[in-house]
Amino acid sequence: MANDMDQPARSGRRRTRPAPPAQPDPDPATIRNTSDPGDATGRNFRYQHAYGVILLAAAKRGERPYVAIWCEHHEDFLAERSDGRFDGWQVKTSRPERGPWTLRDAELVHAIGRFVELVTAFGDRIADLYFVSNKTYDEVGPGHADQSKRARCPGLFLDHLRSCTSHAEIAPPFDTTFATLQAECGCGAEELFGTLSRVRLVVGPSRTEFEATLSHEHLGSLESCRGLSPAQLDEFRDDLIARVHRASTLQVTNPFRHLRALAGGCDPDPALAAKRLAVDDTVIYRPRSAALPIPFAFPGTPDLNLGQGIASSVLKQKLDRGGLLEELDTMESRGRAAEYNLLADVQRRPEAYPALQRQLEQLVLGECAEAHLRARRSPPPYGPAMLIDVQNRLRRLAEERPAMVGYHQYECLIGVAALLTSECLVWWSPRFPIAPGPA
Repeated sequence: MANDMDQPARSGRRRTRPAPPAQPDPDPATIRNTSDPGDATGRNFRYQHAYGVILLAAAKRGERPYVAIWCEHHEDFLAERSDGRFDGWQVKTSRPERGPWTLRDAELVHAIGRFVELVTAFGDRIADLYFVSNKTYDEVGPGHADQSKRARCPGLFLDHLRSCTSHAEIAPPFDTTFATLQAECGCGAEELFGTLSRVRLVVGPSRTEFEATLSHEHLGSLESCRGLSPAQLDEFRDDLIARVHRASTLQVTNPFRHLRALAGGCDPDPALAAKRLAVDDTVIYRPRSAALPIPFAFPGTPDLNLGQGIASSVLKQKLDRGGLLEELDTMESRGRAAEYNLLADVQRRPEAYPALQRQLEQLVLGECAEAHLRARRSPPPYGPAMLIDVQNRLRRLAEERPAMVGYHQYECLIGVAALLTSECLVWWSPRFPIAPGPA
């Protein structure tokens, strides 16, 4: 046996592995959070608000007799009918993988209980009641042997109840289901029977496609939306969903809410009015992304040389030939005043000139040219009739399109007409040679 001296000497240093490279911190922008249900809850509320838009669109097409819908008012939606009654709508979303709805599902039973409370409170003012969901309702064939399963099928149960004239006629196996519902809703048999006879079951669009369905089937079939692009339909959809969302909250922007107490609390209550969406006032397409029209502008440079004064001789000859010599002093003074005010405006907002001066000249010149065209159908002198027409036109221009003339007043516009006359751009009579004379 070899002794220790025969063994090779061992090193006193231990071998170490190289440290792995440092990993970067994960990027939260690239990893979905599947543990927070907030976004799923928001989607479910959006589904409900989108279904409100479906009701509005159906009413707009004339498929439902609704004049308005009330959002989160006694029900998810209370649809106001043209006959003065109301339809109640409850919208519930659920994961399809949980299976179809049965009368053992607590949410469906709770919805029936709320329907009972609605009918008890308002009686025959309530017409039909609708339960809407993104998933289907349990069904079995007529020959299905499991009677307990047949009894909990919502559609079969409601069909049987509608064939009865009173709760006493409910036959097995549905009588057991009716008794169970009555116990869970805590109501009388007549109350429950009267409510269930009004209940209808509706399958809405899926939670993954409801937005596209709303845009391109429900809104796209509206007469006013048939020429809209997909992007415009989506834009309209989002605007309508936002309106239903606001009406479903306690948001009230009517300033009368701060004064209603002073009026003795009289109607209308702004908080209630905010929940009502009238069909004809709501389903109106108003493009919000359309570009604003480009303001009309006259290119080029001005014709008037501000600061050189008015050519009095030219102005006198033109007015005289047009039968307007009595207006000479007035026109001349207005021309000088307009020149003074325009020069002052140049100093006040130089960035607007000379483009604004060109705009003023062309607008006034256009009105004068149109007035001259109409006036010359009469024999000369037609200056007085033309001047009255020009005055009316320029006054309307200043009042109805103030931005087009830089918010200059009527007096300035009529003065510009005088300046244009002295520059031989406006005529108050047939054209004639201008005799030379002092300026």
